[in-house]
Amino acid sequence: MIIGSIIVSGCASSNNEQSNEGHSDSHSSPTQPSLKYELGSNNWSSVTSLTNDPNILEAYQFAVEHPEVLNYMPCYCGCYEEDGHTSNTNCFVDSVKGDVANLDTMGFG
Repeated sequence: MIIGSIIVSGCASSNNEQSNEGHSDSHSSPTQPSLKYELGSNNWSSVTSLTNDPNILEAYQFAVEHPEVLNYMPCYCGCYEEDGHTSNTNCFVDSVKGDVANLDTMGFG
């Protein structure tokens, strides 16, 4: 059920963003928030400041904690062509540098 909600949430919109290192920013806009999450902190205020939907929060938590699962799930909403996404992970996590994950807003659907 969690994985199903992640797939639906991540693919709900084809006009958003995400990827790992080397991500194209062609879909970014100046009004788009910068979502950062310190790995292991359990401080999801960057997500909860934009939505109080528990399913969206759960999807981001799963994506950050289990990229090895989502890396094998392709996203079918066209984000590969627009944003270079190679898996469903890219719809939630843009990049990870050190212990900070830059989150993508595509997971908000």
